[in-house]
Amino acid sequence: MNRKGVFQLQVSIRHQVSPYLVFFIVYNSQVGVGILSFQRTIAEKAGYDAWIGVLVSGCIVQLFIWMTFKLLEKANGDIVDVHHCIFGKLSGNFFSFIIMFYYWLASLSVILAFIRIIQVWMFPTMPSWILSTLILILVYYCVSGGFRVVVGVSFMSFIFPQIILIVLYIFPLKIAHFSNLLPVLDHSFRDLADSIKSSMYTLAGTETLLMYYPFIREPINSKKFAHLGVLFTTLLYTLSSIVSFTFYSEDQIKTTIWPELSLTKIIKLSYLERFEYLYISLYLLIVTALLSLLLWCASRGLKRIFNIKQKYTLLYISLLIIIISHFSNDLFIELLDKYVIQMNLWLFYGYIPILLIIFSFLKRGKQNG
Repeated sequence: MNRKGVFQLQVSIRHQVSPYLVFFIVYNSQVGVGILSFQRTIAEKAGYDAWIGVLVSGCIVQLFIWMTFKLLEKANGDIVDVHHCIFGKLSGNFFSFIIMFYYWLASLSVILAFIRIIQVWMFPTMPSWILSTLILILVYYCVSGGFRVVVGVSFMSFIFPQIILIVLYIFPLKIAHFSNLLPVLDHSFRDLADSIKSSMYTLAGTETLLMYYPFIREPINSKKFAHLGVLFTTLLYTLSSIVSFTFYSEDQIKTTIWPELSLTKIIKLSYLERFEYLYISLYLLIVTALLSLLLWCASRGLKRIFNIKQKYTLLYISLLIIIISHFSNDLFIELLDKYVIQMNLWLFYGYIPILLIIFSFLKRGKQNG
């Protein structure tokens, strides 16, 4: 702790990343398997006005990013330092463990959802534990290389899949029915609020900033890139929802489990019969990048809490995911998703603002004292 009463977490400059790379980290943290199915979820209550809820959710996430930067700037460290400063080491570690548990649960939810897609669309007889093992070997290799490697994978997960997304959206737009979006604002405020709530979890992921903040070189200069990253993903999700809404009827989209993935069925190329195979294969890069970031955050936090080497904490939580994947079923995945959604809303959109207020008062009191 320095003289001003805040913790200083020293990270070697060779382990830090440039501010502009935060754009790609934010994109990676927000774009996961959710973009393949969120259209059905947000349209359940608000119908085809749900794209408005996506834009509103993006604005709320922008506010959350601003609050997160404010909190971490005051602490000059990560969320573990914030908890130590407010609650002390013992109680602070307890609250930090809850955050790390969330990161781990989120990674479990992501990998189980992606495994389900692989089994339905590509390899129906492949056991879940084999798929999870293969994916996590790749993730372990990335995380073991350090945060800079994780960021490099995030960068790659942005560049290559964008080409596939452009192709995916061009074909449906050729036969789109934009009249599906009319009339605008045809649903109640409560219905729109439900779609906003669903969209907020879809745009979740920026909470990983709570752990990797000290690894940003000149973090003050990274703010604009973080906000640009959220803006880009918000527009991407809005475009994705509009493409789906103009292609499917409301009855169709409510019964289609993966609306965006199902769009690949209409793409016919002379040299490629099953475009969805290419799409899912490239999507593995996005999922690997997201899992690497989440498990890096979880293992990094557990290392600081229990003073255990990160490679061991990463190994333990990865093995636990493999074991659970072997016994998981559709009901478990559905319950897990609901639990992770609630944790995300309460922990980050409720808890972080409270922490910011408490920390601001504590710091002001120490300065006055």
